[in-house]
Amino acid sequence: MDWQAIMDQWSLLIHIGIILLVAIAVRLALKLAAKRIVKSIVSGVKIPRRSQRIEKIVSDQRLTQRTKTIASVLDNVATWVIAITAIVMILSEFGVNVGALIAVSTILGAAIGFGSQSLVKDILAGIFIVFEDQYGVGDWVDLDGTSGEVERVGLRITELRDIHGALWFLRNGEILRVGNSSQEWAKALLDLPFAYDNDVDQVQSIIIQVAKELEASDKFGKDITEEVEIQGMMHFSGEQFVIRVALKTLPNRQWAVSRELRLRLKNAFDANGITLLQASKINLAK
Repeated sequence: MDWQAIMDQWSLLIHIGIILLVAIAVRLALKLAAKRIVKSIVSGVKIPRRSQRIEKIVSDQRLTQRTKTIASVLDNVATWVIAITAIVMILSEFGVNVGALIAVSTILGAAIGFGSQSLVKDILAGIFIVFEDQYGVGDWVDLDGTSGEVERVGLRITELRDIHGALWFLRNGEILRVGNSSQEWAKALLDLPFAYDNDVDQVQSIIIQVAKELEASDKFGKDITEEVEIQGMMHFSGEQFVIRVALKTLPNRQWAVSRELRLRLKNAFDANGITLLQASKINLAK
């Protein structure tokens, strides 16, 4: 049996097989490495204890989410790079002039790129959004005046669900301003307008007492990260004075805390004979 003849006869298929096996091996190795890196980072985020600083807990959770997102993007990029490289090498084995093919592809790519500059702009913006961690799935954001919860972040499109349930599709390249209410911390901010004849000291005392009770509650205490802050009198006139109250909270929990604080303050003011100003006369300071 002439092994040399057999090798010559099957050399093309053998070379193609080797290329495919190497490509698959490299792909699996990169995927395994990415999984191990993500697992290492995620496992490093320990289960939070009550004694831990809330900033550390939120930071670790954000790191976990961002690591998984970036790993997913890199995984897709690696797949395309390996696939294209393998295809070019296989074509070369068939005798195709790869240099000419690359030249034609470059010209074609330039023509397509020139005609789809907005698409390239959207994709590049999407990459920066992911790597800079501007926002992620589950964040409540304001994107150029459109507010809602992020449902999906793609390389070209960001999907946003507003409070009415409408799903907005925003091109990443057209997003110029991002306001994220879900990163690191948030604030429950209340401007409370009172009739002028109320006692200011009594009002502030009631606010502090109610806020402390809220901080101690099982349901909302875990959402509040700092003691209540009365930022002072924001406005007063012959009819009213306005007291601003702030509570620092976990991301996305400021609205629930605000609603509960309003409810408890209403009950406390009623019990103590404190009167708020009529809505038609309210003039809040900005």
